[in-house]
Amino acid sequence: MRTYANIIALILTCVASTSHAAPPRADDIIDKAYRIERVDDQIATLNFTFSAPGKDKQEVIYTMVWKNMAGRDGYDNKAIFFTEYPPEKRGVAYLGWLRRPGSTAKDDEWIYLPELRMTRRIAHRDHAHAHDDDEFGNSLLKREHLDPRPPELDHHRLIGEEILEGRPHYLIASIPKQAAAQMPGMPHQSGKVIRWIDTESFLTRRLQFFEQHGQEVLSMRIDWVEKDGYWLWRRVMATDPRTLANTVLEISDIRINTNLDDRTFTKRVLEKGAERLR
Repeated sequence: MRTYANIIALILTCVASTSHAAPPRADDIIDKAYRIERVDDQIATLNFTFSAPGKDKQEVIYTMVWKNMAGRDGYDNKAIFFTEYPPEKRGVAYLGWLRRPGSTAKDDEWIYLPELRMTRRIAHRDHAHAHDDDEFGNSLLKREHLDPRPPELDHHRLIGEEILEGRPHYLIASIPKQAAAQMPGMPHQSGKVIRWIDTESFLTRRLQFFEQHGQEVLSMRIDWVEKDGYWLWRRVMATDPRTLANTVLEISDIRINTNLDDRTFTKRVLEKGAERLR
């Protein structure tokens, strides 16, 4: 979270000076946006809606249980997703012990299949293949779009300021320091990402993803809500400008800082379902 004393000092400096202030550095802006304070843990309902021209709209609902590991034991976060909808998938549950984006270490992941009463480990190669019965296969939002990306992995450049929803925003263009194929957590066709960052709150409200040849492949809009002094995502909308396909994520029933124990994030909890955690 930003330091208010620094902002006050900056205002006083600007008032006392008759010269124009130097433009902010892109690295400083992106660092402040990345360091918006995260909660210790969160329980919420995630409602995904997938739509595309000529296709029926689809919906998936999860109960999410999430804990910020902050690098402890080598993990960025741990998360459980209990499937609530569609009915035929209810009870399927996912557990992930997830590394920091850019890490060369592999995530640890499991899935519980209630019809088999079995929990199996997910092999890393499974993510490379889409399945016809995968209800999340139509989502435009992948983990690399949703996880905060450490600023030191990219080169950043301030390319201007624009107004979004009546508020001024910095436009920061970021390019990976390593090729996407060599960098875990980046789409293989990614080139540049432009982030629209609020000049006052440093909340990121829009992201544009471009392929290496310059074509925009994904546009994201993020709505935020403040809860107990923390800024949280309330709604995320992603659009593929080439196909006009959309994915909308709505987050509700949010509970934060509930002192979730590490023992919550075990294979045994997957089998018990989300009811005990609500």
